[in-house]
Amino acid sequence: MSEQKKFKVAIIGCGMIYNEHIPALREIGDKVEIVAAVDHDPAALKKAQAKFGLAEEILFSDWKTMLAEVKPDGVDICLPNHEHFPCAMDAIAAGCHVYCEKPLALNVAEAEQMVAAANAANVKLAVGFQQEYNPGTELLINARNEGFFGDLRFIHGSLIRRRGVPGYGIYCYREPGGGPIMDIAVHLLDIMTYVCDRPQPKRITASFFYGEGNDPANGKVFTGSGEWDYENYNVEDLAAVQITFDTGLVIQMETSYINQCKDDLVYDFKLTGSKGGAWWQVYKAPEFYTDKFGAMMNMTPVYLPSQGRPDMFRKKLENWVNACTTGTELLLPGEVGLYVQRMLDGIMLAAKTGKEVLL
Repeated sequence: MSEQKKFKVAIIGCGMIYNEHIPALREIGDKVEIVAAVDHDPAALKKAQAKFGLAEEILFSDWKTMLAEVKPDGVDICLPNHEHFPCAMDAIAAGCHVYCEKPLALNVAEAEQMVAAANAANVKLAVGFQQEYNPGTELLINARNEGFFGDLRFIHGSLIRRRGVPGYGIYCYREPGGGPIMDIAVHLLDIMTYVCDRPQPKRITASFFYGEGNDPANGKVFTGSGEWDYENYNVEDLAAVQITFDTGLVIQMETSYINQCKDDLVYDFKLTGSKGGAWWQVYKAPEFYTDKFGAMMNMTPVYLPSQGRPDMFRKKLENWVNACTTGTELLLPGEVGLYVQRMLDGIMLAAKTGKEVLL
């Protein structure tokens, strides 16, 4: 029997998130070989080399050179948001499959071009969400499919940090694509709409609040998140959003890097339907609510498999590798990233104009 050809992957971007991608790819097994690592910053490359034992000859300072010399089967884009589009387009033009961390792009126009280019080149384009692989999420999908919720009516979701301004990367700056809406709320928006079977958004209202992130006093509060560039911080402290969908479903969500709340992190959503409801919490088993046997009932699973990030990262990257190598279904194709991007653009416009945005 001939030895199976390995899927050759290049990691592009050696900032924070690649630290979860390399172990995940290695855990997939013999199907994958990491053939290149790319970063503009020589120090980042050296750090990656030392941490993961990467050979000197697979380190590159720019992706164009790497694509020409290495010719990988696929690229795993772990770059800042503003570099997703140019890197993905170059990789697709080189005939590579693409895995791109969230958000897919900075705006709908870029996302549309990425999806169209991938389809035209017959390569796989995946977007980097992961809560679809959370076993608790799977339970909500099963409940929805069995009619447990009835008509889905309302969801309220939160992804807020008490003091969680990133002191690294570009997240504090608007132009490169930062801020809590693009950085963290994108995950919440993805998973809430996934559980509801991706209905079409129709109307969006949003309010952004400013002032705390660039207040030097907040940078002096004891916090585990460390310091940030408060002098140049220009993104929202808090965003409050409401989206109405074609099914009648209404989603409300809030997201923040700086919030006067009890817990360091709140990442959850509560779903209400005509027959049942549920409470989804990250890394915790979901709770279900309904009327049964003539009483109001609360239900929780007795056992669920691991819900940690390493498991979800391995599963999402393995799904992409399998789709590229064997043609199996891609759970999170670029079209999902485009779907979410339409709402992100609507949120930004609604907050900027102070008016309801019709999609």
